Amino acid sequence: MSKSPEIKVAESLVNLTDDHWFNPTVFGRYMAEQPLHTIDRIMEMIVSIISEQAKMYNVYLNRNETTEGLSLANELNECIKAYQEDNNLVNLKLPSRSFKVPKREEVKEHKFGWRSEELDPFN
Repeated sequence: MSKSPEIKVAESLVNLTDDHWFNPTVFGRYMAEQPLHTIDRIMEMIVSIISEQAKMYNVYLNRNETTEGLSLANELNECIKAYQEDNNLVNLKLPSRSFKVPKREEVKEHKFGWRSEELDPFN
């Protein structure tokens, strides 16, 4: 089974960032100098990364070990949540922040046997 283009790019990026000579500033500048529609897609990707890293922060925090990067991701995630609550984003497809459980419908009581409005076939 072949990998999607997104997975291939992500794997390449992870392999590059493991290299000692990788310069994240140069990478960030190049990504920021893109057309506006591409910038929106890049920001969607960044927000997704931050959201997933914030989840990892909570996992590592429970183990009493974390990094500055995970702490920053957690703080940025809180800022993004607050921004989403105050602004109605149309073009950006950011991770869903609504974790409210929809209210269940009331279950109607079901009585077994013949209903009064039905005719009893044995009478």
